[in-house]
Amino acid sequence: MPLFGWGSRLGGSIPMSPEQQQNAADAEQEKIETAQSKEDARYDAMTEEEREKYYLKPSPLTKIKWYFRGE
Repeated sequence: MPLFGWGSRLGGSIPMSPEQQQNAADAEQEKIETAQSKEDARYDAMTEEEREKYYLKPSPLTKIKWYFRGE
C-alpha cells in the first residue's frame, strides 16, 4: 500500500518486471546502435587524409568536441 503517494515502500523503488527490464535493455541497445551508426557515417564520409588528421593527430578543437560528445 503506497504511503503518501511515494511508492510501495519507504526508501525503495518499485522493481521492474522482466518485460520492463527487456524493454529498457532494448532501448539502451538502440541508443548504442544509433551512436555507432552516426560514427560510422562520419568515418565513411572522410577521406584517408581527413581520417588521419581527425583520429591520429587531432587538433585541440577536435579534442574538445570529443569531450563534449562523450567520446
